[in-house]
Amino acid sequence: MTGGFSLGVGEGDYLPIVKVAPIYPSRASARGLEGFCVVEYTVTKLGTTKDPVVVESQCTSSVFHRASVSAALKFKYKPRILDGQAVEVSGVQNKFTYELLDD
Repeated sequence: MTGGFSLGVGEGDYLPIVKVAPIYPSRASARGLEGFCVVEYTVTKLGTTKDPVVVESQCTSSVFHRASVSAALKFKYKPRILDGQAVEVSGVQNKFTYELLDD
């Protein structure tokens, strides 16, 4: 029996494997500043990230920019597979949340 049914073997969307928490900026913690920052980047064929940029309208303070971009560059993904080949995925976003812990 033949047909259009497929189990999708060898196909699949990108999936996060490693997500690194950002380092809380000392200037922000010294001021008691909390917030969030969204970074947009491309997931490469190898599963790394490249070209991270802060989504300015989705970031509460510029003090969180550098830490968020640095963390995004350390992420690792299982790449998206189409027709058995790894492909880049652009426009991937991640929201980093900065909250101070109460002692």
